[in-house]
Amino acid sequence: MMKRRWVCGLLCVLPSAALWAQSSVFRFDGEDYAQQFVGAPSKGDRLVEFVRPTESLNNWTRLVGLRYQQMPFLGNDPVAAALRLEQVVMKANPQARTSVMSNEAKTDATIDFLTWTDGQDIMEFNVFRYVKSPDGRGLVSLQVAQRFHSGQPQVAEKLRATRASWVRQVVQYDMGSVSKVVLAPR
Repeated sequence: MMKRRWVCGLLCVLPSAALWAQSSVFRFDGEDYAQQFVGAPSKGDRLVEFVRPTESLNNWTRLVGLRYQQMPFLGNDPVAAALRLEQVVMKANPQARTSVMSNEAKTDATIDFLTWTDGQDIMEFNVFRYVKSPDGRGLVSLQVAQRFHSGQPQVAEKLRATRASWVRQVVQYDMGSVSKVVLAPR
């Protein structure tokens, strides 16, 4: 199974201090997700993860991640962040499938990718959207992810439908509400 640590490593935000927060709910794609984790490294970045109420961070099939990341080495540029994530994904799995897009002003970037670990039939599909934080000193991102077995019936058709729907929903999502969650006082 793909380890949660791998996904966090992709994001360059492996929290150094973890806080288990009281439950709250995040709604995406018609489903409620329960808050399971809040990571708050000392430099001010933040990660909030949600999974389905019947799942945990150890056995999730769908996950929502909200992040605030300071990336001065990328100029806190949403497009550069998406392209960097694409590089990390391709380094980990050169056969992964990725797609990066941005708005015309390049103030908003989205990446989606499908990846897997050699020798395993577990695949992971992710969609990330990056925007500058309201103060411009970092990036705010929304991640939605799904794990599935590659041998599931009609997996290609289901993935195409999920991809089209999730990319559309993530691109339309109110990133101001994501900022409120990840930038809320602790």
